[in-house]
Amino acid sequence: MSSAAGAVARLIVPFLTVASVVGAGLVAESAPQVRLASDGNPLEGHSFYVNPSSKAARAAQGDPSPELQMIANTPTAYWMDNVSSPAVDAKYIATAQAAGTMPILALYGIPHRDCGSYAAGGFGSAAAYKGWIDGVAAAIGGGPAAVILEPDALAMADCLSGDQREERYNLMSYAVDTLTRNPGTAVYVDAGHSRWVAADEMANRLNRVGVAKARGFSLNTANFFTTEEEIGYGDAISGQTGGKPTSSTRRATAPGRPKARCTGAIRAVAPSALRRPPRPGTETSTRSYG
Repeated sequence: MSSAAGAVARLIVPFLTVASVVGAGLVAESAPQVRLASDGNPLEGHSFYVNPSSKAARAAQGDPSPELQMIANTPTAYWMDNVSSPAVDAKYIATAQAAGTMPILALYGIPHRDCGSYAAGGFGSAAAYKGWIDGVAAAIGGGPAAVILEPDALAMADCLSGDQREERYNLMSYAVDTLTRNPGTAVYVDAGHSRWVAADEMANRLNRVGVAKARGFSLNTANFFTTEEEIGYGDAISGQTGGKPTSSTRRATAPGRPKARCTGAIRAVAPSALRRPPRPGTETSTRSYG
């Protein structure tokens, strides 16, 4: 690992995931004022928002078991894309910030989103995507937010044409620049997972989209591999991206399932998967777990 990697803290935080929303709107155009990872930890002093209206919370109301209560009280990422209500999106962010907490937002609206059509969608043009990113930034305002930028977008870039791939990199770079204008927004560019793209190539892609301007990168957002497995992969990438912090975002699941991307009823939540709940503000000179 490079000396830079040793000098910069790594953050390992197990985010979980829930429903999709989207935002739109505009912010005044100006030269990007980005926040570097070396400027300090934007998560420090904040608690992550727990949605009291989530499906888990509603289920826990009818079944006060300790397991359901644990799930309901675990902070989760709020997924945002091109099909949901801008008003709902803005209200969710505002509610979290008004409670004195930090929302976790997973932005999932990149054009040509999923070449395999497992999660087909995304905005239809670069202009529409930029307008959406502007709207997300406006909804966050000057308040705190943790952003997972475009799960799987860099890992899945191989299936795009050359022009589409270049557009994707440019759009993600635009998102990093725009979202980091707010010093309170911690942006993590998603980097897929350890079994997808070689660490050297993923580091190249992260550098191409400006990860140096972001807080770091995220792993395992839409998959179920263990945090321990992702650590080595994250370290290899971190050593080639200026020692960027790593956010491991494993979904909770029982072990031994063959399908890495399955969700829903066939996925059982292992109690051990929730023993490291999301917790901001815990960076050290090596790494720490929420």
